[in-house]
Amino acid sequence: RRSSPPRPARIRPRPSAAESAAGAMQPMELEARSAGGAARAVANPEHPTSSTLGAAFNVFCTVVGTGILQQAYGAAETGWVGVAIMLVMGAASCYTAIILIRCFGLIEEILAGQDASDPKVRALAPAVTYGDIGEAAFGRAGQVTVQVLMHTSLVLVGVVYNLLGGLNLVNIFGSRAEWLTPEVGIAIMAGAVWFHVFLKSMGEVAAVSAINTVVTVTLAVTIVVESLLHPPAEPPRTTWVSLDPMKLGSGFAAFILAFDVHAVLPTIYGAMRTKEHYEPMVRGTYVAVLAVTLPMLVVGYAVYGEAVQSPVYNTPALARSSLLKVMVGLITAHLLGAYAIVLNPTERALEATLGIDNLRLPLLWRMCLRTMFVLFTYGVAVVFQNSFPPLLDLVSALTAAPTMFLCPCMFYITLSAKAGRPLSHVQLAGNALIMGVSLVGAVFGIVGAIQSMIATW
Repeated sequence: RRSSPPRPARIRPRPSAAESAAGAMQPMELEARSAGGAARAVANPEHPTSSTLGAAFNVFCTVVGTGILQQAYGAAETGWVGVAIMLVMGAASCYTAIILIRCFGLIEEILAGQDASDPKVRALAPAVTYGDIGEAAFGRAGQVTVQVLMHTSLVLVGVVYNLLGGLNLVNIFGSRAEWLTPEVGIAIMAGAVWFHVFLKSMGEVAAVSAINTVVTVTLAVTIVVESLLHPPAEPPRTTWVSLDPMKLGSGFAAFILAFDVHAVLPTIYGAMRTKEHYEPMVRGTYVAVLAVTLPMLVVGYAVYGEAVQSPVYNTPALARSSLLKVMVGLITAHLLGAYAIVLNPTERALEATLGIDNLRLPLLWRMCLRTMFVLFTYGVAVVFQNSFPPLLDLVSALTAAPTMFLCPCMFYITLSAKAGRPLSHVQLAGNALIMGVSLVGAVFGIVGAIQSMIATW
């Protein structure tokens, strides 16, 4: 039977093994489970901490930041066709953000028709995390695949934020402080983001996101205005479409960064007090994202053409801007808050698995665990300090493309069939098209990023 798509259900959090990212939302109570001997977290369903506006700030702040600095560079790789690619990618990303959360409702429908006394059924109900969706669709293999992709993506984005923040400090103060090398700048940035260890939940992080939203919009306006005021000496070279598949793959990877939020959506959704507002919140936020990122792409590429750099403020003509250091300072301030958002689900998942909230002095244990994450991102950032653009492309193509396009579509198709709501042929064709195009783009993006890294080294 076919019927209208399910609305996201109000989910009661369930125990989760190694990736209970939803535990970032509420007070946790741990109990031991026999499966694998792992500790599974049972969250209190009565105390979600985020308003709808706070959820929107979290989505916006996660998406808009480092990504907007790549959009003009993405157009330089693809040509003007990049505008169309970005718009289509935004629409597809918004669609997958919606169907990903609808999977929770489908899982409830599936479980409602099964024997509640079956241990396998009890182990699945109710679902609250991205990994739970993968498990319901494809069993343990689906759960592990999602866990690896999601947490790898989030941690590597944390590496990118640490690296970019450190390089920005060198850009701002390096001329007046010879001792401020990239390694030192990255270390200072790591020390600054360390303070996120005190922000336990997404509800607490939302306040940081609200501030970051103002910073990001100000940054976008500043870069657009300064680009128009400081054109290059020579007319820019632009093209309608690049025929180099590697450049198209690089542009695809750059555009993904404008919409990469899916790994934290289950956590943001679970933290919402009014879950019925999720879908309109996502649609509205995506419109706001396009309103900020599209002008960056169009103006940056129109003014500087193929000479535009990544990040955009490294473009030589912008060096004459008196507000350059202000722009760099703004994005660095944004990174301080965004770092806490992207690492929160992974940190909370590991804390839930280890039973941190159930130990004596949980704050101390949490500080120690999250300090290890900071040290890891610092170390990897130092290694890749000379490969910032290809590192961004590799992260987005290797991990963001699957969590953003491939997994949501595959899970939605599978769970819809299991729930007795098979998709129409048109819907199947649309989902297949999204998966096929994203897979091809990701492959070329990965190959191009690796080639660039080898050339840099």
